[in-house]
Amino acid sequence: MSGSSDTGIVSEFIDEIDPIPFVVGASVTVAFVLVAGFRTDWMSQQLNTAFQVFGQGLAWMYLGSMTALLVIGVYLMLSKYGRIKLGDGEPEYGYFSYVAMFFSAGLSAGIVFFGPVEALTHYSSLPPLFASGAEAGTQGAMVPALAYSIFHYGVHAWGGYLAIGIPVAYYAYNYGMPMRTSTAIAPLLGEENLDGIVGQIIDTLAVVATLGGIATGLGFISQQLLSGVTYRTGIQFGDIETIAAVVGITVIFTLSLVVGIDRGIKRLSDFNIVMMVVLLIVALVLGPTLSVLNTGVAALGTYVQNIGQMSFFTGMSADGGATWTSFWTVFYWSWWIAWAPFVGLFLARISKGRTVREVLFTALITMTGVSFVWFTVVGGTSMWLQNSGAVDILGAVGNFGNGVAGYVLFESFPLGDLWGTIFLILVITFFATSADSSTLAVAFLTTGGKEDPSSLNRVFWGVLQGVIASILIVLGGASALRTSVIITGAPFAIVCLVSFAYFLIRIGRDHEAIVFESGVEAFDRSEREVSTEEESVASVDD
Repeated sequence: MSGSSDTGIVSEFIDEIDPIPFVVGASVTVAFVLVAGFRTDWMSQQLNTAFQVFGQGLAWMYLGSMTALLVIGVYLMLSKYGRIKLGDGEPEYGYFSYVAMFFSAGLSAGIVFFGPVEALTHYSSLPPLFASGAEAGTQGAMVPALAYSIFHYGVHAWGGYLAIGIPVAYYAYNYGMPMRTSTAIAPLLGEENLDGIVGQIIDTLAVVATLGGIATGLGFISQQLLSGVTYRTGIQFGDIETIAAVVGITVIFTLSLVVGIDRGIKRLSDFNIVMMVVLLIVALVLGPTLSVLNTGVAALGTYVQNIGQMSFFTGMSADGGATWTSFWTVFYWSWWIAWAPFVGLFLARISKGRTVREVLFTALITMTGVSFVWFTVVGGTSMWLQNSGAVDILGAVGNFGNGVAGYVLFESFPLGDLWGTIFLILVITFFATSADSSTLAVAFLTTGGKEDPSSLNRVFWGVLQGVIASILIVLGGASALRTSVIITGAPFAIVCLVSFAYFLIRIGRDHEAIVFESGVEAFDRSEREVSTEEESVASVDD
């Protein structure tokens, strides 16, 4: 009986595979692992060179595209198109769980890792854009340092996700198209051509970009976990131990994913939010409360006042500015774009029954608000404690790496062991939810948009993601992780722009054009009409 069951699982896995994206994605991954294993020094040199070439050379593209996506998103949220409903019926998840899954998939790995340390890093070495206005390491440096952290996790961060997620959800739920990345540009390709060469290339690039993006996120969280263990116990991790530990952690999210999205991701996402709230309260109440709040409000004002300059600051006009921008802003923008295929598909999956405006409001307002509160309280407290001499977080970072900052911060409070343990648990569960949602998305991509890919498919990609993350850590740590997404994210900057632009054309055609004239024959509407479309048109016209 067991043998028959195992055969059935393997057969399901083989039958559901979309050959080209699966084979190419798996081959690229395995090739990277083999080359990195046998030519480690050479691979490290190539990653360093790529960081300089792509990070500085493509700054204009990343900065321009993310700002353009933001402008389109804001327009859609404020226009009458915001009332368009994604599919029929009521939303599948309550708003709290929806926000929790939204957040855990989109920001979790970065916000947990960089929350305690990014503002502190900018405080100790000011961003070039603000270097002339304050002295590093002083109270005057706190506001611009925190403002740049808010900028990196603010409204821009969601542009790529929305550019894939909203069009795919609209075409999938209102027109019955497959849940896959190439569906996002269906108006350009035509639905009948989604399985053609261009559609296959896009889905294949999505697999590669997703693997690079999530490997970076898992790599940072893994560094944070391992550095925390070293800091708290003194246990050191060599290359072999690092690979074994990171791949071993994949068991955590594998256990989550095999029980499905409702019992897995949803529960862990809800738990993450609760733990974050607990730690926020601890930092706010036990830290320098009033100073932190005042710094946060001032930083928000600086962010709003300078968002235009920050959006287009390539660093070419400042000494060392280009290097700084590629290390921070270009890295972040490329990371968000590299995550766009998997986060976009995941958001499309959980957004059925919601309006375009609800999705955009959740991303641009709710998520930015959450990021602002987290960075203000956690990052602001780190800076004030460092400035006052109450705790030397920068000293610990110098010895153990950026990942240790959160442990040092929370263990400096009364009952520090308890808060440090809770922070460690948060790191692990955020690791699980990020990896789980990304594995689901890669499974979507490699099965032609199958809504419920087999567990074996998801386990396969989960293990590969763990292997890539661990090897990147061994090859060059944070630098290698940053380089991987700057390279893999580049093609999707173009895909995201095309997707959102043609989405405007499509909904203009469906719901009366007010931006573009609807003369573009994207695909024959009469062949794709469904009852949900008629209902959504009626609701908009009303």
